[in-house]
Amino acid sequence: AYYVSRVEDVCVVDDVSAVEGEEYDLEEFEGYSMEKDELESVVGSPWKLRLRLADEEGRGMQIHCRMSEDYLDIRKGMNVVGILLSTSREFVKLAAMTDFCVLDAVGGPVWVGDYPYLDKDKFLRTLGENGIADSLVDIIYDDNDYYEEEEEEEEEFYDDDDDSRDDDYDSDDNNLEEEDTGMLQKLK
Repeated sequence: AYYVSRVEDVCVVDDVSAVEGEEYDLEEFEGYSMEKDELESVVGSPWKLRLRLADEEGRGMQIHCRMSEDYLDIRKGMNVVGILLSTSREFVKLAAMTDFCVLDAVGGPVWVGDYPYLDKDKFLRTLGENGIADSLVDIIYDDNDYYEEEEEEEEEFYDDDDDSRDDDYDSDDNNLEEEDTGMLQKLK
């Protein structure tokens, strides 16, 4: 079964059993590379990405995999799709999961997982053929409405003559309609 979800949280841990206070913000790993993983050179095991996902029904999942420089642009709220396997038709108990695809990551899809289980091109084509890409485009468009509402609220909060707005803020960063749906449109 497809597991269509969103990133609820993304962080880095030194061990999969690490508790919340032992998590590191992904932003702290700017410039990270697998080749120069400091933790691995000191203790013999690499940093791990911790990704918390939740679907629209609130069912959550936490996954871990070896940290990679490919994951540095993953952010909370991004759309994720993977395949879950079960020994029962009702999916009462999960038997396995595949690698996950973060579809609206900057620069195109990012694949998260220690082992590439899926044929990536075929998986993306299938998403387009069976309508999942369409539903994700709808979700992203709905998100875009949300971001536009947030932007309008921010504009109301700040006075045009007020210089207290952060100079680094660029409203184009939240324009999901043009930037992030491009890859999904290609799937159709």
